[in-house]
Amino acid sequence: MAGAAARLQQPPARGDRGKQRVRGSVDAPSAGQAWRRYKAASVAECRLIPVARLDGAFAMVELISSHRRVRTFLALAFGISWCAWGALILMAQHQATAYGEWPFMSLYVLGGLGPTIAAYGAVYLTRTDVPLCEFNQRVLRWRLPPAWYAVAIGTPIVLAFVAVGIAGALHPATWGQLAIKPWYVFPLLFAMTIIGGGLEELGWRGVAQEAWGPMLGQARAAWLIGPIWAVWHLPLFFLPGVSQYHGQFGPFLVGVAGNALLFGWLYSRTRSILLCVFMHAASNAIVMLGVVVPAGVGASLISPCLVLAAGALLFLSSGKRGSPAVPDAR
Repeated sequence: MAGAAARLQQPPARGDRGKQRVRGSVDAPSAGQAWRRYKAASVAECRLIPVARLDGAFAMVELISSHRRVRTFLALAFGISWCAWGALILMAQHQATAYGEWPFMSLYVLGGLGPTIAAYGAVYLTRTDVPLCEFNQRVLRWRLPPAWYAVAIGTPIVLAFVAVGIAGALHPATWGQLAIKPWYVFPLLFAMTIIGGGLEELGWRGVAQEAWGPMLGQARAAWLIGPIWAVWHLPLFFLPGVSQYHGQFGPFLVGVAGNALLFGWLYSRTRSILLCVFMHAASNAIVMLGVVVPAGVGASLISPCLVLAAGALLFLSSGKRGSPAVPDAR
């Protein structure tokens, strides 16, 4: 017994200590290992859905339910935004508040921040799959070639001027209805629209595109996100005072689908949520600047169709379904 007790008290040999370290490293994977396992599991989840069924009526429901983080994000985003905007619609109908007053603007902004809040909520609730720091790295990924910043901010500006030019060529009356503000107002509008729209990208690209891209391919994921993103805006069409009020949902849907392709392409090439925030803000700011086809000239589909075509062509020209052009730091 004494000999056995002595053996139990002896420290493990050097080789045994090495084996213990190896076992410890397996039990506690690094952040990079956890990320790779998460991506492999995400793709494996998609493989459980037969390819033939992806063309069926229930394909979207099956795909959404196959990924826990996206499912959580969509539930929170629609819940937060639609509750805030729904309450605001009721208040506006009873003339309890109006656009510009603080109750109206508070609920309006809260609804607009729904995808941002939902993104962090979904990431936090699924942090055992991928750590929160990985998401923050993509949010703040700024060390990219300057050309990508020019693409992110310049592409929406170029498309807006091209759309106005096409409308002016087809309908000369367009030129007389334009009301473009001075160019030096754009930086202020850009800063404003980072909050008023740009921060949505934490959810639509940072969560949804990130999850569905490896499953379906980046282009198909962007096509899927577009209609969901457009439907998320639906309460705004019943909210007096905002730009979507009493608007046409069809052209809006086409434009949002085009933006989903543009932003999805940019994200698939850079994996930078920050750049997608800038592209989204530039898209909104150039419209607020007045570089937009006037509503009364019968050319409302020119800009949405142009954006849709540009997004599709970018994906077609990138090859390999939007494989990253910038190496991932991880």
